Amino acid sequence: MEKRTTLIATVLCFVIVALLIGWIGVKGNNSPARSVTGPGEQGETFVTVEQFGANGEDSANDSAAIQAAIDYSAESTIGKVRLAGNKSYILTEGIVVRENVELEFDQNTKVYIEGDFRAFELKRNASLTNGIIEVSTPKFNSELISIEGNQKNWSTERTRVHNVTLVNSSGSHKGTALSLTASKPGDYISFVNISDVSIVGFNQGIRLEAKTNRISDQYTWINGNRFTNITLDDCVRCIHLIGQVTVPNETSGNQFSQLQIQVSKVTQKAIVISGSANQLNGVIWDAHLAKSEGSLIELTSQSADNDLDFNLPHEQVMNSGTRNMYK
Repeated sequence: MEKRTTLIATVLCFVIVALLIGWIGVKGNNSPARSVTGPGEQGETFVTVEQFGANGEDSANDSAAIQAAIDYSAESTIGKVRLAGNKSYILTEGIVVRENVELEFDQNTKVYIEGDFRAFELKRNASLTNGIIEVSTPKFNSELISIEGNQKNWSTERTRVHNVTLVNSSGSHKGTALSLTASKPGDYISFVNISDVSIVGFNQGIRLEAKTNRISDQYTWINGNRFTNITLDDCVRCIHLIGQVTVPNETSGNQFSQLQIQVSKVTQKAIVISGSANQLNGVIWDAHLAKSEGSLIELTSQSADNDLDFNLPHEQVMNSGTRNMYK
């Protein structure tokens, strides 16, 4: 009888152990994907800049650590770098966001720019999401975020900027917050999406420039890009499109929708447009605060067939182009 009891107890123990092992396995399978503690291990879905030496809670320069995290993410095809938490990182050198890499901040993560340099350059299929990028020195007179035409963005690419606040808090009103430039023959930028961005305190908020090259039959253009839900505040020039009506260098067919433009005493122009078939709409606030008594919206002699819908009276619009429409 005792042997039988012992056998039953042993079997029950095995059953309980097996059930516990199965339960732990199921629980483990349902746990969310996460980054492992060190780069190079299997199972990574993203890397953090802390894995490469950044702190975010001190006054040290984090440039090298952030760039190393991006480079590793590109080489390993992980594709995402995170700057997490309500931390504040410091850059004293520019960052290149490599092809196919997303640099993702948390909602209130900050990066401070200390010096004069191009802060973030986005390669093809790169993206920058969330967070706050703040210029803290009056020396800054460069581009905060730059997309270059030599990357040849087209409809198949995923390059984007989303839900980012760009601030120059130094009081200098220098630099350009967001720059798209096609500089050399054959350069172009098309069908890039930029959304939910706030821009405060720069010389130029958004600048699109297709440069002239008279020694080549190849063209440059910045056409067909979308800027949605953009706020521009306290800038000298809020939006500036530089190019011609058509080739060899044109800035055409770009859409700026649901703009909110806050004029301040430093504002000279809310919008300056060259190129054709661009569409812009939104609200311009407190036009009476502008530094200049002239027009806040300018359509240059190299503009045609542009469509603008704002709340300013027609007297605030200088139209030197052809077939432009202002509602």
